[in-house]
Amino acid sequence: MSRSIRLALVLFSLALTLTGSALACRTFRDQLDALETQAMLQHQRTVCGVESDFTTACAAARAAASTDNFTTPARIGDSYTRAQQLILGASTPAFALLRDGTVEYSNTGLSGAALQQAAADTDTILLRDRQLLLASVLNTNQNIILVSAVDAAEAYTARDQLLLSWLAVQALVTMAALAAGWHYGKVQELNARQSRFVADLTHELKTPLTSMIGYADLLRSGTLDDARRRTAADAIYHESTRLESLSQQLLALQGLQKNGIALQAVDVAAVFHDVARSLPNAPLTLDAPAGATVQADRVLLADLLRNLAVNALHASTPGNTVRLICTDAGNGWRLAVIDTGCGIPAEAVPHLTEPFYRVDKARARADGGSGIGLALCAEIAAAFGTKLNFASEVGAGTTVSLTLPKGGPRHEKAVS
Repeated sequence: MSRSIRLALVLFSLALTLTGSALACRTFRDQLDALETQAMLQHQRTVCGVESDFTTACAAARAAASTDNFTTPARIGDSYTRAQQLILGASTPAFALLRDGTVEYSNTGLSGAALQQAAADTDTILLRDRQLLLASVLNTNQNIILVSAVDAAEAYTARDQLLLSWLAVQALVTMAALAAGWHYGKVQELNARQSRFVADLTHELKTPLTSMIGYADLLRSGTLDDARRRTAADAIYHESTRLESLSQQLLALQGLQKNGIALQAVDVAAVFHDVARSLPNAPLTLDAPAGATVQADRVLLADLLRNLAVNALHASTPGNTVRLICTDAGNGWRLAVIDTGCGIPAEAVPHLTEPFYRVDKARARADGGSGIGLALCAEIAAAFGTKLNFASEVGAGTTVSLTLPKGGPRHEKAVS
């Protein structure tokens, strides 16, 4: 995924987060506004009810020539709460009574500090501990302040639900955007690879065709002696066979990408001998345990190993030996082609299986390579359900390996 796409996704996610936060804040504020209206009405009812109880208690105390113990805030508050519980049950209003800054009665469950803070400002609605607090001075001669507490959990619940819903939407949208960005990056990468493939193929066709046209033009002139005519004919034949080889490899590559293959138990030693027979003068050493079998296609596996061996021979100095070895890898067999040649630069390794990619273009052309071999090997390995692994050090050599699942017992002979 490109840097610009990642930046766009980050900004998009940030925009979603800010939008969700703004919506949650607005919902919270709207809910609080509605609750404040309810709280003011409930507060006025509580103030009127408690003032009425104070008036009644004071009148009864005077009639009985009693003390003011009947009119203490604690007694009045408790009496009013009991009366409201008989009428309203669980909906009994929560309130507190403070005299001279001291909490003398409270059924709110709030701390004294929160109630005192509310009582200190009778013109403001405070939000403390998820409750709305309203305060008023009662119309008595005892300097009593009533503080009502109205539960504001509704507003918090609405806000939290909106935030959770928005987070879920944001997660889905972000995942969809990430998937779209990933697919867009893959499409861009595929388009770039296709463009490189077309450009490389055009170049690969242009070079031999230019040579063939030049030599054909010389032959048409009819002014060449026998030796030069033979040279021209040899050049045309050489370039024609190279184009034929290229077309065959491209067709094989396309066939592997489109059609599956049937896997069966293949004897590794027999495949190694097939490779050696196809390269009769090559300095190869073969090392495969007796009875080692893998799940593969014998012809394709031999073609894969032959291509790797040819590349290894081209990378090695004359006389150096290329090794084909098979070692136990637990549930599979590891097949490796090892050379002690010039090695491959680390930055070139990720591109080795790209069609027409060459580490050393001059040497590859001199050796007659088309640039398709390793791409074909990679496709064969993928058809077997594995991949090629490259380990190389410049000046020390290269090891190309693949691990194939073990097959059942099978006895084969090398193809004559």
